[in-house]
Amino acid sequence: MPLGTKKVFLPNLTLALVRTPHLPPNYAQFIVPLNINKLDLKDYLLHVYNVEVLSVRSFVQQQKIQRAKNKDLSRAKIEWYRPRAIKKMTVELKEPFVYPPEPEDLSPWDHQLYHALAKQRDKEGENNPLRQPQKPAALLRKRLRVQAEELFAKNSGIETIEVEKELSV
Repeated sequence: MPLGTKKVFLPNLTLALVRTPHLPPNYAQFIVPLNINKLDLKDYLLHVYNVEVLSVRSFVQQQKIQRAKNKDLSRAKIEWYRPRAIKKMTVELKEPFVYPPEPEDLSPWDHQLYHALAKQRDKEGENNPLRQPQKPAALLRKRLRVQAEELFAKNSGIETIEVEKELSV
């Protein structure tokens, strides 16, 4: 299939253009869904935005392992999981692209309201028992102590026998 012949009809995907000051102006980086390949991105940029791409580099960035949020505080089991990976693609553009300056006035996006709500949420979260560090249950600690004492009592009367002997050759 020749370059640029793949038809794109209202694609059901989201591409996020990442601001990358460390890259030269003829490079752009995108966060893309995991099922998109290099040719798909190249055709998408050509047909939708009329941007010619010289090359595409892609990599999948694995996320750090995180603790699952347990709703039941009495559970002693800690569950871990790995969040979904992030796929990033860096494209080399035929013509340089300069990012628009970051907006200084953020009032059209209700920036102050957003930060006020975030502060209120943090203040309410301080008193939330689910967000407090978990303390081990006292009953479980007592049972564990009794089991350990029983185990030490059984092992105190056991004598050890040396199995290895020195052999003279």
